[in-house]
Amino acid sequence: MSREIIYALLAACCFGIAPIFEKLGLVRTDPTMALFLRATVTTLLVTFYLGWNMKSSVWEFPDMKSLIYVLLGGVFGVLFAQYFYFKALEIGEIGKVMAVVGSFPVLAFLLSVIIFGEAITLGKVGGIVLVAAGIFLLGD
Repeated sequence: MSREIIYALLAACCFGIAPIFEKLGLVRTDPTMALFLRATVTTLLVTFYLGWNMKSSVWEFPDMKSLIYVLLGGVFGVLFAQYFYFKALEIGEIGKVMAVVGSFPVLAFLLSVIIFGEAITLGKVGGIVLVAAGIFLLGD
């Protein structure tokens, strides 16, 4: 099994476990506060990790264009997505919420075709159909 698949499976496991804790935490916590707490802990842990594993005495920041893209990814992928996800999780069932939230690969695929010219294959179209079927079945 390739390293990318192992990391992807580990990420999937973490994404599968996290909603259980988040739903429990949102019972008595406002989604905005939950987002703040999550971001704070993440920032502290990543800062510690960077300090621990630093290969040189200076942190190297990316060029301005890359920095803007990464920051925009953070605004959409962390700030907006996590807030809307917490709001949905606060009021909805985990299975239904996660089915819809988990549909993001469809949009990512469509945008990758438009922006990067990635190939549309029968397998990818089949995957989109299966994701849509999963959303329908889990959302019932």
